[in-house]
Amino acid sequence: MYKFNQIFKRDFLNLALNPAWILYVTLFPYLLVLILGFLGSGSYTGSVTSYDYYGIAMMIYIIFNTSTIAANSFMEERIKNGNMRLIYSPIPKSYIYVSKIAATFVFTGICHVLVLLLLKLTLNVNLGGKNIGFVILILIVFELFSSILGVLLCCIFRSENTTNQILSIIVNIFSILGGLFFRVDGLGKNIEKISSISPVKWIITDIFKIIYSNDFSGYVQTILIISVISVLAVILCGKFYRTEDYV
Repeated sequence: MYKFNQIFKRDFLNLALNPAWILYVTLFPYLLVLILGFLGSGSYTGSVTSYDYYGIAMMIYIIFNTSTIAANSFMEERIKNGNMRLIYSPIPKSYIYVSKIAATFVFTGICHVLVLLLLKLTLNVNLGGKNIGFVILILIVFELFSSILGVLLCCIFRSENTTNQILSIIVNIFSILGGLFFRVDGLGKNIEKISSISPVKWIITDIFKIIYSNDFSGYVQTILIISVISVLAVILCGKFYRTEDYV
């Protein structure tokens, strides 16, 4: 594990020492919630404020976009060139892509949890009170899935640019179907049925049920499904990964 730890440390530092990524995973989501919450403040009444809604919805959206960070950490030209020596080192090939997944997950996970806590402290976003741990857990599981998704698509399409274009489509379609930007329930039963295929829909529904109803029905099921998909995605990374495409 020493060799893996060394690779992981380097991959993590490549992300943690990049000012652009730091701003993207910390300042950007906070400002996004702040602005949308302010603009939508007149549309929400009762116990749920616009900051409560967008605090959860936009964090899910940003976490889904972790996939683009994973793709960048895996196939960005500067990083690819620096990893040439790893290809010819006596290490399992899985170390390269698993390390990128782990580094992205740890880096973005830490930053996003800190942003959530900051939203709670400064904007009083409702994170479930005593159930905050369950809310963070399901978001962390989704964070891991997003990290794996970005690397998997890089392994399949073997191009960072192509991967990011496809990820942009996937993230935005599933986010719209999940109701992160506006409610889709009022667009008809057919749209409502289609929206049920979006994991984003499962997550935001489970989180709001926990926060406002203390209802955990579906919570464990969602975590298990996303976890199983994540494991299968890692296996597929091993199937599609080719060192000659990486370098």
